[in-house]
Amino acid sequence: MRAAGVVLFLVSAESTGPLAHAQRAGENAVTAASDAFGTVVGTQTIGLYSPTSARGFSPTQAENIRIEGLYFDQQTTSSDPYLFSGTNMRVGIAAQSYAFPSPSGIADLSLRTPGDTAGASLVLVRGPLSEWSAEIDARYPLRPQSLSVGVNVAAAQDFDYNYALASTRRAISLLARWRPTSRAEIVPFFGYIYNTEDQETPFVFADGTHPLPQFNEQHLPTQSWTTWTWTQITAGVIASFAREGPWSVRAGLFRSETRTEQNFNDLMLAVMPDGTAHHVMDVTPPFAPTSYSGDLRVVRSASHGTRQGELTIAARARHVDRDFGGDSVTDLGSTSVYRGVRVPEPALAFSEKSRDEVRQSGLGVNYTERWSQRGALSLGVLLTDYKRKLTAPGASPTTQHDTVALPTVSFNAAVAKNAVVYASYTRGLEDSPIAPATAVNRGEPPPATPTWQVDGGARLVFAPYLQLLGGVFKIHKSYFSLDTADQYTRIGDITSQGIESSATFTGGGGLTIVAGAVWLRPQVQRQVAELGGNGSVPIGPVPRTININLDYAPPGWRGWGLSLQWTSLSARVETTDDQYRLPPLNTLNLGLRYLSRLGGRACSARLDVGNITNAAGLTFSSAYSYLVVPQLPRNYTLTLAADL
Repeated sequence: MRAAGVVLFLVSAESTGPLAHAQRAGENAVTAASDAFGTVVGTQTIGLYSPTSARGFSPTQAENIRIEGLYFDQQTTSSDPYLFSGTNMRVGIAAQSYAFPSPSGIADLSLRTPGDTAGASLVLVRGPLSEWSAEIDARYPLRPQSLSVGVNVAAAQDFDYNYALASTRRAISLLARWRPTSRAEIVPFFGYIYNTEDQETPFVFADGTHPLPQFNEQHLPTQSWTTWTWTQITAGVIASFAREGPWSVRAGLFRSETRTEQNFNDLMLAVMPDGTAHHVMDVTPPFAPTSYSGDLRVVRSASHGTRQGELTIAARARHVDRDFGGDSVTDLGSTSVYRGVRVPEPALAFSEKSRDEVRQSGLGVNYTERWSQRGALSLGVLLTDYKRKLTAPGASPTTQHDTVALPTVSFNAAVAKNAVVYASYTRGLEDSPIAPATAVNRGEPPPATPTWQVDGGARLVFAPYLQLLGGVFKIHKSYFSLDTADQYTRIGDITSQGIESSATFTGGGGLTIVAGAVWLRPQVQRQVAELGGNGSVPIGPVPRTININLDYAPPGWRGWGLSLQWTSLSARVETTDDQYRLPPLNTLNLGLRYLSRLGGRACSARLDVGNITNAAGLTFSSAYSYLVVPQLPRNYTLTLAADL
């Protein structure tokens, strides 16, 4: 625990002088959630949806990430948990707060912006499995009411337990908040994460034609010489300015970068019901996908009695450069998910890499009219110019240039004192998952393709305790998969329609309930033959998901609290002919916490037991087609936090 000692030293250094509370000890995703569609607070995650899964698709892969509401192109493998304090999923009526929504939902990241008071928090975590981490989150006002700075330093061990037997992480994030005038604010930030792994756990891929065997990911055979190393950088600046009068300006400029070394991908392909698989070692050369993205909003707001109009003029752009290909691929013969076989490290033979360049810009206008306690109507259009250049060795560069108008319309209306109905229609130009390791064009990013969505529903509020949300939706996107030559390409179209619901209850006795359910009906329409595919249901989406979260901390318990999270997944298709399905999977998580004060400072201890019934099951990853992910067995996590 040498890193923990370093962190404790940093706490002591930061603690010289008066410090207020940084509010990490009381983090609670259940009590912070406004609906059941997805909330991340610190290390806690609840809800039906996440940045990688919403309504059957991945907002992250569709490039529907926002930072404080502003457009952001993310090239890192995941968002920086030390730079961002949490994530809110915006679908349905919650997405209507955005002038330019996206069909596949929005994942909005919240920065750890420093405030006007000094403070620091220490967070120590042990678990799940052998993972441990230490984090110090501090802020300090250099000039009260004008300039504040924040720093987060973190270290973790065995954090990537699903993908390697050993892993380490070191991270630092820096933020500042400068208000040169009472009407202007500038927030620059920088996040850096360095990750290493040893003894890579194999990736297990289904072949789409045979039923899958049950297996434990932590018990898969590994090779001692396999490693992974990568660096994540997320940086940017957000500026806002409000003039006297109706005009205001808000802008963000961001950079996202991942730098990988020569990394080993241990692959078990076409796993059979008896556990046998085709063993392939795929070694990738160093890559450095980078992007710059930006969003500028000019807003004019005007009020006329009970009516308020808001005109938004926006410009956004992204500049993306990505290498892919050039892998050294070695066929290691037959293997099994149940037997450990040591193989010698193969000789490497890399080929030339390919390059993908994307230049995308958009200019839009949106007008929203709101009537107090009656409703709102919003109309907008985003004119998008998309250019892509693909350069592959031994071939002439191929280019794509599209200019499309992306309209959006939405409304909500108060039909009763406690009831609001809503509806929207949105078109988009979205990215799709990159080619999996099973494809001959592994790692290739597909081009952005047109998408559309229509949704509607109602919200009922029985103040002050209960809020109900219910809606229907239909989303249409391009469908990418493997053709009969193992080429990852556009096969046809996919439509996902469904029903989603949310219920939140906050009682005066310390009881909070956040519950939701979604029923999906995804369907594929093929124009190109898919490998083994003759069914109409795509592999991956879950037809029915239920997520119930309960938090109970009555005042009479004097700081003690209980939490419960139950997730239920229905049977889901595991072969492209719709003949085989994975069985239903139900998991139950329980938590016990204690919140107290020591020396006037808030402290908390939390013990979480994940998958308490030790349920076994399989799911499919949203990152790659046919990638199989087993359910984590029963596990324990102890979290200690102190606001200093």
